[in-house]
Amino acid sequence: MRKKEKTQATLTEFRAFILRGNVVDLAVAVAVGASFTAVITSLVAAFITPIIGALFAKDFAHLSFNINGSKFQYGLFVNALLTFLITATAVFFFVVKPTQHLLRRFGLTQSLTKAPCPRCLTDIPIAATRCASCTSKLEANWATPSE
Repeated sequence: MRKKEKTQATLTEFRAFILRGNVVDLAVAVAVGASFTAVITSLVAAFITPIIGALFAKDFAHLSFNINGSKFQYGLFVNALLTFLITATAVFFFVVKPTQHLLRRFGLTQSLTKAPCPRCLTDIPIAATRCASCTSKLEANWATPSE
């Protein structure tokens, strides 16, 4: 293959990779997630930490202590922790739970095909007679499908 043909083949392969549905979906999810996190960070910094700071009668974002000349800004850490917790809560209650509800309502959930091995707790197919991880022999009907 000549260099030009190799380059064209590589570019064609790259275009196919970029245009795959899951890559585009992932890019959109990352962009929306970054924007959502920025909004939550602003919410925490503008409203929540000042309320907590009012309780301490200090500017919460600047709470710190010194040890041997080193400054530890624990207010920034607590601010980031609150941002994470609020983001995780919002995603869980406004994305995950409604999605699960809709999938169940429209019968789009897949039946349970895997269950944890009784010995090593690795997920293995229900039809298995031996665990692929710990190789323990499984009794008939070792797992009963349930949601």
